[in-house]
Amino acid sequence: MTTVDNPYEKARRKMVAARVEFLGRLAKFSKDELTKRPADGEWSPLELANHVYIADGLALEQLILVQSEENPMVVATEEEAPRRTNASETPASLEAVLGGMAARREEIFEYLATLPFESWERPFRHHAWGQRKFYQMVNILPLHDQMHAQQLSTIKEGNGEAQNS
Repeated sequence: MTTVDNPYEKARRKMVAARVEFLGRLAKFSKDELTKRPADGEWSPLELANHVYIADGLALEQLILVQSEENPMVVATEEEAPRRTNASETPASLEAVLGGMAARREEIFEYLATLPFESWERPFRHHAWGQRKFYQMVNILPLHDQMHAQQLSTIKEGNGEAQNS
């Protein structure tokens, strides 16, 4: 008898590792550096952390949508998350953002932990990606953290070529 990896545990491991990487890179910034924008129109490290928090909220909305509707068309998160971030207020402090990030990620974990195995195969549609499965949407979350962890490294190095997405 073969054992099948629990999709939740597999996704959780990836999500935790990617978030630890993001937070580790964020920790390298001094208090003054956290609020400094690398260039006009680019997010500061603090705003980038706020974006990750906001994107997690949007992701949770879309994960719930895929589980509650038949083959829904999801929002273009790659456009909507930056829009929501740009429309949000500047975070009060790093502590506030980190608290929000932890709480939001815990909400996602709590939700995913409740899903039966077959739920991970539920279909959804995306304007650019076409037809996809729920587990593929979940797998975007660690990739998003990794992408922004790299962006933090770029900012820290003073490259200034980081882009908001």
